[in-house]
Amino acid sequence: MKAKYLLFIALCGVLQTYSQEISGVIFDSSTNQPIEGASVYFDNTTVGTISNEQGLFSVKKPAAVSSPLVISFLGYKEQVFSDYSADRKLSVRLVEDINALNEVFLVNSDSWAREKKMKYFKAHFLGTTSNGLSCKILNEDVISLRFLETENKLVASASAPLVIINENLNYQIRYDLQDFELEFDYYEEVDQYFPSSFYYAGTLFYQSLSENRRIIKRRLKTYNGSVLHFMRSVIDGKLVDNNFELIYNGAVVSPENVVFVTDTEDESVFKVRLLTPLVVTYDKDWEKKSAINSDKTYFFLDENGNHSPENSLMFSGYFSSRRIGDALPLDYQPTTD
Repeated sequence: MKAKYLLFIALCGVLQTYSQEISGVIFDSSTNQPIEGASVYFDNTTVGTISNEQGLFSVKKPAAVSSPLVISFLGYKEQVFSDYSADRKLSVRLVEDINALNEVFLVNSDSWAREKKMKYFKAHFLGTTSNGLSCKILNEDVISLRFLETENKLVASASAPLVIINENLNYQIRYDLQDFELEFDYYEEVDQYFPSSFYYAGTLFYQSLSENRRIIKRRLKTYNGSVLHFMRSVIDGKLVDNNFELIYNGAVVSPENVVFVTDTEDESVFKVRLLTPLVVTYDKDWEKKSAINSDKTYFFLDENGNHSPENSLMFSGYFSSRRIGDALPLDYQPTTD
């Protein structure tokens, strides 16, 4: 039996030209004492810093980045800012997260062994591709897993950000897991559960550990044919040039017949309408076949590939099968050297 997966994906690629410097100070909301060592980063990028002993921070923002600014510290509730500016210093008061500090890990609280639950979690969170299998979670002990038998659902939470090493792509990833649900269909006649749908959400920060030609090639291979590659090709008007093929109503079609991009008042944001369901293949490789569906008349796409609203598109097939192990930071720019 094949399970079908749907995943909502929001992407926001960025340019490497810096134009603003975002700064501020971070305090404990109860004691008003500055917090040293808090993480400050643009979500899903490699751009970030930490606060100093006075709680001060300053981070340069790439020119066209649209990612939220995330501020977090162990034992405190994460804060996410979408409205930030170089003209206004942020004053951030972090609130202690009592649930995270006092989380109790239940042993044998359901009929599934932790090893079994962790296997499902890793497969659907990290992925089962070569990149996904190369990922190691360094602090698995912070993950709480529970199988809800009455709902046929596996849920996960974490008392601290996950620290992940992607050995194939040579990234260290800090992932603040906010939600994870994996639903199953149960077949009584064979007494087996089969994954049917899943959802996870969180913020993440990448650190490139090192680069060499082998790593550069692996990253480029991962990028080619990805959702990020597709969205950037839509904006650039280079779907055909970049080897994407579109199929609508069973026939190969030209992009201009199914993808309609118009300007908005904001020069960096475009209004996009797709005729769906739309099948997408890359480089005539049917293993990289995806489907895009939408119940929206249109969505918005910025010049870096970020689409909104977040749930405006649903992906299945190759696009939705890529997990954290195959994800690249959204400020990634392909290079051949």
